[in-house]
Amino acid sequence: MEKHELTPNEIKGVDLVVKSLMKKYNFIIGWEPDETYMNYDYTLYINLKVDYDMVSDYFGIRIRPTIKKGLKEKDPYWWGSNLYSPTAALDEPNGYNGGYELKKKMNNLSGFLYKELPPQLQRTYVSHTGEVDYPTTLTINGFNIY
Repeated sequence: MEKHELTPNEIKGVDLVVKSLMKKYNFIIGWEPDETYMNYDYTLYINLKVDYDMVSDYFGIRIRPTIKKGLKEKDPYWWGSNLYSPTAALDEPNGYNGGYELKKKMNNLSGFLYKELPPQLQRTYVSHTGEVDYPTTLTINGFNIY
């Protein structure tokens, strides 16, 4: 399959899904395609941009002090860095899996919403026979913290 950038309509489709997520999760401030998104035909991987102070408030768990300092100073090591789980930089208790569970819920909701979009707002791929366009799956890969 020929790799291509997201079209304006595909961007609009993801924008609509992310805006819906923002209504439910107030810590989301935007999104961007994952840097490897063009490597995959069947899945569109995105990263959500999140306000990490609001993530901390949402979960009721403080940000680890060294990370909090780095974010406050906009240290490029932390500012905008990508985390697999929304709680990865919080001072989580041992065995805590709230971030994993939330990411799973967010992926289920975003996947459902994406499938409900009009076809012209979805990214597609051509079947191996070249006969049919199928919509890709939208997947939240990570969380960029700000």
